[in-house]
Order: sequence, then C-alpha cells, then structure tokens
Amino acid sequence: MSVLKEKILQSAIRLFAEKGYQATSIQDIADDCSIAKGSLYKHFGSKEELYISILEKRQQDMIDAVDRIRKMQLPKRETYLEEIACQFDFYVEHGYYISRDHNELPPVNNDKIENVLSRMRRSMFLYYQDILTRQYGQAIEQWKWDATAMLSGLIREYTFHLLFGYMPIDKKELALFLAERMDDLVEGLRKRSGPPLLTDELMTEYAQIDLKGLYASREGRREALIHKISSIIPDIAVPNQRKQELAEVTAMLQEESAQEQPRRFLQLALLRDLQSESELSFYANQLFPLI
Repeated sequence: MSVLKEKILQSAIRLFAEKGYQATSIQDIADDCSIAKGSLYKHFGSKEELYISILEKRQQDMIDAVDRIRKMQLPKRETYLEEIACQFDFYVEHGYYISRDHNELPPVNNDKIENVLSRMRRSMFLYYQDILTRQYGQAIEQWKWDATAMLSGLIREYTFHLLFGYMPIDKKELALFLAERMDDLVEGLRKRSGPPLLTDELMTEYAQIDLKGLYASREGRREALIHKISSIIPDIAVPNQRKQELAEVTAMLQEESAQEQPRRFLQLALLRDLQSESELSFYANQLFPLI
C-alpha cells in the first residue's frame, strides 16, 4: 500500500468516527490529506469503496494479530486464552466497525457494504469455530455450530460492556472466565448428548466459507511487499555496492520466508537491514507483522 493510500485510509477512519459516514464527504477527506479530490479518486472510486477498504483492512489486521499469536507456539490452552483475549483487545481499540466509541454505524440501505459486513461476520463466526475445534476436537463436533454461536454471543456481549459500560475488566481474566464457561458447556453437552439445534444443513452458507483463504491472503501480501522492495532497490540513492547488498538481503528474505519453518530471528535481522534505508522503510515496516 502506498504512503498516500494509507494516509487517505487513516484520514477517512478519523473523519468517519468524528463526523459519521453520511456527514463526511470525499472533499473533506481530500482536504484533510491536502490533496486534490481527483488524486483521491485515483486510489478509491467512491466513498463506499473507501469505507469497504477500511472494513477489509480491519479484518486483515485481526488476521495478522491472530497469526502472530499462533507463531508464538504456546501450549494449546495458552493459545486458546490468548486468542480470546485478542478479540477483546482488538474490539476495544477499534470498535466493531470504524469508531471505537461506536458512533459510526455502517451506512444503511447499501447492499454492497451490507454484503461485505455479512461476509465478515460469517468469516469471524467460522474463526470462532476454528478456535473451539482446536481446543476441544471431536468433543464438540456434533454441536460445533451451537458451541460457536454461544462463544460468539459471549464475546459480543462482553465486548459491548467493555465498550459502552466502560467496565474495568482485565482482558486476560475475561478470556479465562469465558474459556472456563466454554469448558462447562462442552462438558454439559457430552453428558446430556442432546441433538444440536444448528445443523450442517441449516449452516450451509457458513460452511461454504474458506477460512484458510483469509490466511492465504496474508502470504500474498508478504510476497507482494518483498517484490515491491526488490523493484525499488535499483532506484534508491545509495552506492551500487549497497544496492547489491540490499538485493541480496531481499533475496535471502524471500528464500527464508518460503521455508516450511522459517527462522524468524533471521527474517527480523534481514528486515532491520532493509528498514535502515529510508526509501525502503515504509514497506519493510509493513512486513514485520507478516513474519
């Protein structure tokens, strides 16, 4: 993502949160970025497209945060708790849509935006099911949809209390409380063995979502950023010997990142070298969360 495009997104996030979607115009955003409106339209075709880009960026940020937790290679139970706590940290910081204070609700009567929001909600629901499946395995297979609905409901309800009730609840303690309640739920389901309410037939629309595709997009972003750095190196204002060194560093980073078990310490060292050059730092900084 270019520096200007990122600047436009951040300006739109702030103005949508302060003034609301309807009251914010493309001209307002362009003025805030000190650019012509036509320059903004080169990156985003409409205010609707800009809003959707913000929503998608939010979801990608969440995916990146979860991926960083998984790469920590913690014990299964600790990973479970960290991922639940991550949901509260993320929503308290960002809100459900754009404004952390929830002043900015999604535009009404807009089919394109509502379709995006609906897809994101389904994706998050599938992600919660993935959390539970990794923790409880076959113990919840029969009731996986019902258990997911309950976890989703708990996270949503407690998030609202944190956001709007301003309740000083520790996120780690809350994650532990919810995890223990899900333990109780799973144990109860196993003891009673009643039939599920939400069946595969009823949840067909959700089952069709490719959750792995969300994480695959992350790999594509990493490869695109490395390729961008590689294409910039020949034109930066450094001696030719340094350009050769940077090209070799970039090639090593690409090769290491493609390994089944990349050495993170080496990736970080290579990235820091790229980050030291001002013309490359913007793209190198975007790579840090992706390794």
